[in-house]
Amino acid sequence: MRGAAPDQELAAAAARLAEEVAEVLRWERSLGGVGVTAAELRAEGERGRPADVPPVDRRPVDEPTVEARDGAPRPAEVASAAGEPTSLEVPLAARIARLETLAAEAAKCTACPLHEGRTRSVFQRGDPAAELAFVGEGPGFHEDRLGLPFVGPSGELLDRMIAAMGYARDAVYVCNVVKCRPPNNRTPTVPERDACGPFLEAQLDVVRPRVIVALGRCAAEHLGCAEPEQRGWRGRWGQWRGTPVMPTYHPSYLLRTPQAKRAVWTDLQAVLARLGREPPGTPAAVARQ
Repeated sequence: MRGAAPDQELAAAAARLAEEVAEVLRWERSLGGVGVTAAELRAEGERGRPADVPPVDRRPVDEPTVEARDGAPRPAEVASAAGEPTSLEVPLAARIARLETLAAEAAKCTACPLHEGRTRSVFQRGDPAAELAFVGEGPGFHEDRLGLPFVGPSGELLDRMIAAMGYARDAVYVCNVVKCRPPNNRTPTVPERDACGPFLEAQLDVVRPRVIVALGRCAAEHLGCAEPEQRGWRGRWGQWRGTPVMPTYHPSYLLRTPQAKRAVWTDLQAVLARLGREPPGTPAAVARQ
C-alpha cells in the first residue's frame, strides 16, 4: 500500500507528459510536420523541460487598470485624462478610419532613408479590434511588392502558427516596427525604428490588443522587452504601456532553425493562457465545445 501514492504520482506525471507531447505533435502537424523529430521528443521527455523554456504562466491577464511606461496609472476602460474615449470604446468604423489615415501618412513618410527604396509602405493586416497582435521587425521582398505584412514564406508560417492557436488568419492584428523594407532585408537600425515608432504606437493605441507577441529581437527591443545583446530574452513576459508582451522568435528564424519551433509553441501557449484560451484539440478546449 505504501507504493500506491508514488505510483499515482508517476501515473499523473506520465499523463501530463503525454498531453504535452500530444500538443507539440498537433503544433507540428499545423506547421506542416517540419521541425521536432520523434527522437527529439523522446529525448525531451527524458530530460524534462529545457532550461531556456520557462513554464507556461497560466494566470489570467489583469485588465481593470494598467501601468504606462512612466509608471502613471492608466484605466483600461474609462475615458482618457483629456476626456476622450479610449480605443476600447471607439466604434469599429472609427478605428478603421484612424488606421487608414495613419497608413496614408506612412505611405508618404520620408523621416528616414528607408523610404528611398520602398515600392510600397507596409502598414497592417487583420482585425483592428483584435485581442491579440503580432509585431514583426519590417517588410521583406514580398511584403514590399504587395504592401501587406507577412505574406511571404515567413507569413505563411505565421498563418499556420495563428491557426494552431485557434484563430482565423484575419482575427488577429499584424504589423511591423518599420513600414518600409530595409535594404537586403537587414535588421532595421535604431534610428529607423525610432523614426517609425510613432506609427506603431498609434496603431497599437487604436487596436488596444489584450496581448502583444513580439516576433524577433528587433520587435522585442523596440517594445521594451529586451536589451541590446541580452541573452535569454524570448519567452519572458514584458509589457508595453501596460499591455503584456510575449517576445518570441521570428518566423523567418524558424524557417532556418525548425528545432526552435518547440520553444515558440511554449511561448504561444503562455499567450493563450493569458487570454483564457486553450489550443484547439486539447481536452479542455474540446470539453468547452
